[in-house]
Amino acid sequence: MSPTPPAFELDNTNPPPTSPIITAGPPAPSPPHPSPATESTAPPHNPRAEVPQEAPNDPSDPSDRPRKRRRRSSSLHDSQPGYARPSASKQQQPKRRRAEDTTSPDVAHEPIMRLEHTHEHRIRPSTNGSSVNGSSPHTNGSSAKSTETNGYHSNGHAEGAVRQHDASPFYGHDREEVTRILLQSLSDLGYHGAAKHLSSESGYELEIPSVAAFRNAVQQGQWEEAEALLFGHEAVELDGGVLLGNGHGHARRRKSRASFGSQNGYARQGLPLAATADTTQLKFLLRQQKYLELLDNRELNAALNVLRNELTPLKRDIGRLHALSSLMMCQSASDLRIQAEWDGAEGDSRRQLLSEISKSISPSVMIPEHRMATLFSAVQDEQILGCRYHNTIAQPSLYTDHECPAEEFPLQTFKELRNHSDEVWFVEFSHDGSMLATAGKDGLVCLYDTRNYSLRHEIREHDRNLSGDTTKGVCYVAFSPDDQYLISCAQNNEFVVINVRDGRRVAHGDHFDYPVTAAAWLPDSQTFVIGTQGSRRPLGLYSLRSAAGTSSSSSSVVRNNEIHSWRDPPWDDSGPADNHNSFRITDCAVSPDGSRLVATTIDKRILMYDLRSRAKIAEWAMDDRLTSICFGVDGAQLLINMYEGRVLALSAATGEVVMQYEGAQQAEFVIRSRFGGAGDNFVVSGSEDARVYVWRRQTGVLVAALEGHAAGGGTVNAVAWHPREGVSASAGDDRRVRM
Repeated sequence: MSPTPPAFELDNTNPPPTSPIITAGPPAPSPPHPSPATESTAPPHNPRAEVPQEAPNDPSDPSDRPRKRRRRSSSLHDSQPGYARPSASKQQQPKRRRAEDTTSPDVAHEPIMRLEHTHEHRIRPSTNGSSVNGSSPHTNGSSAKSTETNGYHSNGHAEGAVRQHDASPFYGHDREEVTRILLQSLSDLGYHGAAKHLSSESGYELEIPSVAAFRNAVQQGQWEEAEALLFGHEAVELDGGVLLGNGHGHARRRKSRASFGSQNGYARQGLPLAATADTTQLKFLLRQQKYLELLDNRELNAALNVLRNELTPLKRDIGRLHALSSLMMCQSASDLRIQAEWDGAEGDSRRQLLSEISKSISPSVMIPEHRMATLFSAVQDEQILGCRYHNTIAQPSLYTDHECPAEEFPLQTFKELRNHSDEVWFVEFSHDGSMLATAGKDGLVCLYDTRNYSLRHEIREHDRNLSGDTTKGVCYVAFSPDDQYLISCAQNNEFVVINVRDGRRVAHGDHFDYPVTAAAWLPDSQTFVIGTQGSRRPLGLYSLRSAAGTSSSSSSVVRNNEIHSWRDPPWDDSGPADNHNSFRITDCAVSPDGSRLVATTIDKRILMYDLRSRAKIAEWAMDDRLTSICFGVDGAQLLINMYEGRVLALSAATGEVVMQYEGAQQAEFVIRSRFGGAGDNFVVSGSEDARVYVWRRQTGVLVAALEGHAAGGGTVNAVAWHPREGVSASAGDDRRVRM
C-alpha cells in the first residue's frame, strides 16, 4: 500500500493570484508552503518530477469497485488526523488547485496536465523590437529566467535550461529574421531534420503555435477554428450573429474557447494582420472555400445556410455572390469544379487559400511563402537590371556578382545584305528564326536563310498589278505563326500571301482604294487582319479558307475573302456622304494569345478590339501621329512610335505610359520599333539620323546608338531582333540590310 500523502495547507491569508494563462486540463498545483513553526527539510518540490500517489483503501467499504472521482477541495485534508476545518469565511477564498481524490480504493491517480514552466505566468507585452512592424509577439530572449523563447515553447524540451538567444546582428541583419527564414527555406527544400536541429540549437521556431494552429485548421478544413484563430474569439462573437460552424446548422460554436488554448495570447485577439489587410475579404475567402467544399460533398442545405447566413451578410462582391449562388444548380461535384474553376479540397485550393490569406498576416508571425527564394530572385533581378548588356534568359549565379561583357552584345555589323535596288522599308524574322524577310520601295520581297543569310526567294508578286513605278513599294511583311505563309502589303492597294516553301501565291486582295499598310496573323495561321489607309475597308479580317471551305493548300488562289470589317460606321453605298468617312489605319498587331487586336489610326488614336466578340473594348487618344505599334511577348505592354522622336511603352490594359525611350529622331517618315532580346529585355528602334537605338525595356536606359547606316545617310526605317540569337537586323534608306 502506498504511504499516506503528506498534508498540504492552504495559505488563505494572502491568496495567490489566479494565472491568466488558459491551458487545457486542470490547473497546475502550487508548491506546498512550509509550516511557520517548523520548516520542512524535504527537498524542493519539483512539479515536473511529481509521481501520482495511490489512494489508500477504505476498510469500511466492502465493495471492490472504485468509487467515482469527485471534485472535493477538502478531501485531502479531511483524511489527515487533527485537521481543523477552516472557517466559512476562509472557505470562500478561491482555490488554486483541485484536490486529489482519496476516496477510490487501490486506484492510482492519473497524471495532472501541467504548465510547461515552473515560474508564475503573467501577461507580458511584446518585447521584440527587431520586428519591422512592431507586432511580433516574440520575446527574443529578453528574459534570462523565462523558458519561453521567441513567443513559443522551447522546442518541446522541458528538461534543463533553455539556450540563450544570440541577439547580435548577422552582418547587419536581424539574427532572428535570418534564422526563421533559414528554417522556412530548409523546410521548403525538404531538409526537415536540419530545420529541426537548427531550431533546437538556435532556440527560434518558424511559427508561433497560433499560426501553426491556423495553418493546420485551413489545411484540415476546420473553418470555425480557422476563423477564430485568425480574428480572435472576441471579434468572432461580435460578428453580427453570423454562424461560424462548418455549415451544419448549429447556432453557436460547439468547441469551448479553451479548446484553442492561449495560443500565445492570440486566441482572443486573433493574429496580427498587415496594415493593408481587408478583414471582410479574408472572411469572404474562408467562407467561400467552406461553401464550395459543402457543395462538393453535396451537402446542399448546409451550403445554402453558409451562403445565406455567412457570405451574404458580408456584403462583399455582389457579382461573385451571384456566381456562387448559381453553383447550387450544379448536378455533380465534377460539374461544380468545372463551373467554379476550382479543384476541390483534395486539390490545391486549400493551399492557394492559405497562400492568399498569408499575404494579409503580419510577416513578423507568418513569414511570406518561399521568402528566401523571393529574396534571391530580387537580388538576381536587380543584377540583371544593372547589367547593361544582359541578353540571356539564364538566371545569373548566386555565387558572384553578375555582369555580361560587351562582346556578347550585337554592337558590330557582321553582314550586309544588298539585294534591294532602292530604300528598304521593312525587315522581319520568322518565329523560329530560320528565315529573314525584307521589303522595300523597289517592290521586291527577299527571303533569306539565316544559317548563312543566303537568298532563298526573290518575290515580285506586286509587279503584276502596277499603276506606276512609284506605287509598287512593299511597306509591310508578316510571317504566319507556323512560318508557312508570308503576307506582303503594297502601295499599289493590294496584299499577297505566298507559301514560303515554294514561293507560290495562295491568297490575294485587291479590292482597296488606298495603300495596304499593315497585317497581323491570328494564332491559327489561317486568318489574318489587314489594315489600310482607305475609308471603305480600313480594318478587316480575312481567311485563307475560301467560301466553299477549301483551305489554302489547294491549287486555287483565295481572293478578297474578307469575313469581317471593323469599319465604323459600316459602309453604306446608299447612305449620306459623311458615311464614307471612317478611321484609316497606319499599323496593327494581334496579341500573342490571339485575344486582342490593336490598331493605330491617322487621326492619332489607338483602337483595341476583342477578337472573340469582335467588339471594341478600348480607345486611347494620343497627342501626335502614330506610325507603328506592337505587343510585347507576354501581351502586357504595347510599344508605339510617334512623331517628335517619341518611343513609348504603354500598358495594354489601361493605355498608360509605362516607360519612355529617348534619343531617336522622327519628324517626317514612318519609323518602326520592336521589343527584342532575351525575354524582351530590350527596345530597338530606327531613327531619321541613320542610327539604330537600343534601350533597356525596364529602365529606359540607352544601351547603344549604332552607327551602321551613317555612311549611306538617310533614315533607318525598321528593325527586327532574332528570336533565338543575339542578332538584330536593320533596314535603311541606304538600300542595305545590316546584321
